[in-house]
Amino acid sequence: MKTSIKKAGDTTIVDMTGKIDFETQESFRADLARLVDPSKTDSVPKKIIFNLEKLEFVGSSGISTFIQTLKEFSSQTQAKPRYCNVRSEFKRVIKAFDEDEMFEFHDNEEKAKKSFDQ
Repeated sequence: MKTSIKKAGDTTIVDMTGKIDFETQESFRADLARLVDPSKTDSVPKKIIFNLEKLEFVGSSGISTFIQTLKEFSSQTQAKPRYCNVRSEFKRVIKAFDEDEMFEFHDNEEKAKKSFDQ
């Protein structure tokens, strides 16, 4: 899994590509930690969208760690991150682990951006 972080106005987009597996979790966790660490960035983003369009689901290897990482990250942000282009198999698994309703899904980046203003 590869993580690409870009700014789009006042929104930070985290694009994720490749396969989720246990071996990529540490670099993913480090990327997210840098994103919310004020000493590593100009400003901590308030609006964050995770685009999972190019992320591949390959069974259970690493999925629980992946979801736990996203939950921990959400607890460190001011506004709840949005998730877009999430495939149905990811939604099912994420919702199974989402007892606190931390995940908000949208069809695409544009709808996710608009949801911050509502």
